[in-house]
Amino acid sequence: MKYSGSLVKEERASIFKLFLDREKLKFNEIEKEIKISSNMVAYHIEKMQKEGLLEKKGDYYYLTKNSEKYIPIFSHLTGKELSPLPVILVAIVNKNKILMIKRNKRPYKNYWSMIGGKMLMEETFESASVRQVKEKTGLDAKFISINSVMHERVEGQETIKHSFILFFTKMATSATKFIETENGKLKWFTLTQLKKEKVIPSDRWLIENKLNSNIEVKSAFMTENEGELTSFKILR
Repeated sequence: MKYSGSLVKEERASIFKLFLDREKLKFNEIEKEIKISSNMVAYHIEKMQKEGLLEKKGDYYYLTKNSEKYIPIFSHLTGKELSPLPVILVAIVNKNKILMIKRNKRPYKNYWSMIGGKMLMEETFESASVRQVKEKTGLDAKFISINSVMHERVEGQETIKHSFILFFTKMATSATKFIETENGKLKWFTLTQLKKEKVIPSDRWLIENKLNSNIEVKSAFMTENEGELTSFKILR
């Protein structure tokens, strides 16, 4: 969702929140609930329509199909709650070596880590792994397995600063030449060489303990139409 100021964010978030309980609302119902002037209600609704968050059918406003994706993470977007971030972490192997990246960005700046990043909504574990490897190394690699799942948290000054759900996967490549990006320096290491480097502790543990593991993680797919779940499939 796009907002242009704290007050605007609060008022538009209040309008969006009404649709968490109700599928459709009339203008006067929105006005009554959020208790601001008609002109301001009209202003915010117009902005939300332009941003693709709301659409009007007859006398009623609805969330657009695109904005419905924000329903499960609404509290996260407004900052009222924060959830662990799902991250793909990929061990790219070539014979007895693993490709690592020296991070240029926070968190974990200047630490060596495996290739990884956020898993996008439409992705599977395999497609997310392939994309991350291609974007950050230029390599084409074959997906091998899901090796482990880890909940990682980082504490700083008596508060949790970061929280990730790490999906550790393994891919293999016969190529050794990579393309470096702004994400950081790349280098192949043997496991012995890696012991001497400054590596993110969780990455090191996964490499040392789960590199040759293989776990079963199911991916399910459901179809929803007008609030009804019409199908269910296990993808892997």
